[in-house]
Amino acid sequence: MTSSKQEPETARSPNIYQLLALDMDGTLLNPQKVITPAVHEAIRAYIHRGGRVTIASGRFPASVWLHARATGMNAPLVALNGAVILNEATGELRQGTALPAEHVRELIRFVEGRGAYIQLYGYNKLYVRELNDMNARWPLANVVVSLDKELNEKNYAQQMKMIQVVAVGDLQRFVSESASDSLSPAPPIYKATVIGQSQEIISELMEALEKQQTPQPLGQTPHHGVTQPPNRKIFTLTRTGRHRFDVNAYGVSKRTALEALCRELHIPSSGVAAVGDYDNDIAMLSWAGLGVAMGNAGPHIKQFAKVVTGSNEEDGVARVIQNYLL
Repeated sequence: MTSSKQEPETARSPNIYQLLALDMDGTLLNPQKVITPAVHEAIRAYIHRGGRVTIASGRFPASVWLHARATGMNAPLVALNGAVILNEATGELRQGTALPAEHVRELIRFVEGRGAYIQLYGYNKLYVRELNDMNARWPLANVVVSLDKELNEKNYAQQMKMIQVVAVGDLQRFVSESASDSLSPAPPIYKATVIGQSQEIISELMEALEKQQTPQPLGQTPHHGVTQPPNRKIFTLTRTGRHRFDVNAYGVSKRTALEALCRELHIPSSGVAAVGDYDNDIAMLSWAGLGVAMGNAGPHIKQFAKVVTGSNEEDGVARVIQNYLL
């Protein structure tokens, strides 16, 4: 990494960034999933100076809202990789882009036919075939972790109720029956996560699914004129862990959600600072006026950033705010 991407020791171009967008895991949160006092204080200082702060995460809306509330964030929030935008004050849905039911069924057939695991995300609901040790504990990974252990114990039970894990049996049947039930409208599915036993399996699944989305060769019209077939792209695929990737509707990303948010707030992309560390952050880092990669991000993430800050063990978010936003 070239030194030109490293942070300066002193502030540069203060007050030109009106919105700060933060990824959560690996960025806002340290390795213990805590918002450290230094990061908390820096966010508060930026807000006090008139800045707007939001989260842009792949997590559930409830988790995003709880963490935003803990730091007093003051802009609409982005969850489920950009599939939903929620109200920062209430946690309620403002707008969302769900996966069409027929595309969800196609995805389930593809994944389960290859022996991999898939789970579906509604608005604070996780739909699974059956409960297991992993998915039953999924809400626990979404709560606000405090340095105060007594406060953690008090809050965990209440916060975990905000995200439900629902065992529905056959996932294809669940999606099909819900879609065809006029009395009980189908719950929107905003995201799916595919989990495999190894990095190699996940890479192969992503590659195979991408190939299925490739447009077919040019065809002929009945009048013998050449026509371009419909684009088969129906999914956005994003690696979100060593053994998993996320699936959203095509075109959904943290960037597109932030673009919608900025149109509402009348903020140009040049007025946005975005900070992240993983593949689902690349689009927003490339788009933002100040794209910042965490020190713990991989080289393939850092190449899309204008600046590289400290890691999430080194209060990297606080350093960005202090050096660029105050």
